[in-house]
Amino acid sequence: MNEFFYFDKKEIIEIFAAILILTFIFSFDGIKFNPALLSISFLGVGLSFLVHELAHKYSAIKLGYHARFRIYLPSSLLSIILVFTGVKLAAPGWVEIHPYKFKDWLYRRLKYSVEEMGKIALVGPLSNIILSFIFLLAGIDFLKFINAWIAFFNLLPIPPLDGSKVLHWSIGGWAFFFILSIILLIV
Repeated sequence: MNEFFYFDKKEIIEIFAAILILTFIFSFDGIKFNPALLSISFLGVGLSFLVHELAHKYSAIKLGYHARFRIYLPSSLLSIILVFTGVKLAAPGWVEIHPYKFKDWLYRRLKYSVEEMGKIALVGPLSNIILSFIFLLAGIDFLKFINAWIAFFNLLPIPPLDGSKVLHWSIGGWAFFFILSIILLIV
């Protein structure tokens, strides 16, 4: 079975829980919950989050690693609490990458290269930048904003966020995509 299309029951539950958490967060208009945003948030966040996390998973698998999404309860709870202050922290979990490659009929433990980690980290925010641009052209501002925000937040150069790994790999690449995410936030 192709590992990219394989999701264990726990991973499916955790992905769905993360989508629900992010839907709740993006249903706030400032510090006030707006039920009118619930359905568009669910659809927009579902698409944006799935594409982002599956981009990480797929690129890790293409490089020979095992990968699956895992929810992280402390940051999920912090995200829920902070939304009441007007802060949208979009960090319910991450794609867990196992440093094993199948080679020569044996599993071998390998250390990730800086380049591999940078590429795996970049594809998630890059997918959101692409979606944000598509929604900008389509005139769907709310979905453009969700994707620009997810890209911007994930490109912050703060460990363990994607931006810290991209910056470690390529300062110029990180700066380009970080600035692009900011531009998409303000247009």
